[in-house]
Amino acid sequence: MTVLVIPHADFPVLRGRLSAAFLLFCLFLWSGLTIWAGFLGGRHVDYWITKADNTVIRTKMHYMADEMEKSREMLEMAHATDKQLRILLGMGARDEILKSESGLGGPSASERMGLSALLSNPSRVPDSQIRATARHLREESRRRLASYQEIAWYVANQRNLRDSTPDIYPADGRITSGFGYRFSPFQRGTGLHRGQFHEGVDLANSPDTPIAAAADGTVRYAGWRGGFGMVVLIDHGFGYSTLYGHTSKVVVNAGDEVVRGQLIAYMGTTGRSTGSHLHYEVWVNGKPVNPLKYLEGQPRRPTDAR
Repeated sequence: MTVLVIPHADFPVLRGRLSAAFLLFCLFLWSGLTIWAGFLGGRHVDYWITKADNTVIRTKMHYMADEMEKSREMLEMAHATDKQLRILLGMGARDEILKSESGLGGPSASERMGLSALLSNPSRVPDSQIRATARHLREESRRRLASYQEIAWYVANQRNLRDSTPDIYPADGRITSGFGYRFSPFQRGTGLHRGQFHEGVDLANSPDTPIAAAADGTVRYAGWRGGFGMVVLIDHGFGYSTLYGHTSKVVVNAGDEVVRGQLIAYMGTTGRSTGSHLHYEVWVNGKPVNPLKYLEGQPRRPTDAR
């Protein structure tokens, strides 16, 4: 192949002759240099992309470490609050029981403090450290949730217990007979003075004095009951029951739900009675107890009858 270079100025014409082998050599050399340059350029691009990715990953891991540390601090505050609530409510500590039963573990304080420093160099972060910290936070969250659920149940149960405790006078009146052994009023003047156990208290007042439920509960019986006359029997739950006897009129039915202070009957003298009064009994776990035990400091009148 002959190559001619003809300039426009008054310069001599240049002539060159190239062989096919030399042209092939130049072609291969150019191709090799192009490929090598592309390879070097690609490596530099990958390096800078990888470096940028590492920067993003490091930032995200620092953020994750900060969030985990904040979560740990919040859980520690929740733990302290949980402990204070249990002390105020008189509940037993729950964490010691959980730890003895479940055998849970977690990172130490020094390990938690070092997590943020470890995350500053992603290549040095042990997976076991991150997993242990995440597992500890998860288990601690579960314990706190279970504990607060138990506290909520305890508070609701205590409120229900309070509402179910017969601690108000069911009717206005004076106490004419207390709880315990007494002489029967029907034996006076007969010469017989045998004592009998009185399982409640008698509150005397004028006929049709309103009678209210002493606590929340369910009416189990309302009607005639032999010597008690017209009675109302209320089951309050938690082992409490109350009986209201000698009423003149009952205004509730068996199965009705009643609340403390709700009107249930009127005072009378039905059954075996010597005058208008209310025979009031309180039973706890199937045994009669002195109703006055729950009425100390209470006014001798029911709350507003409804």
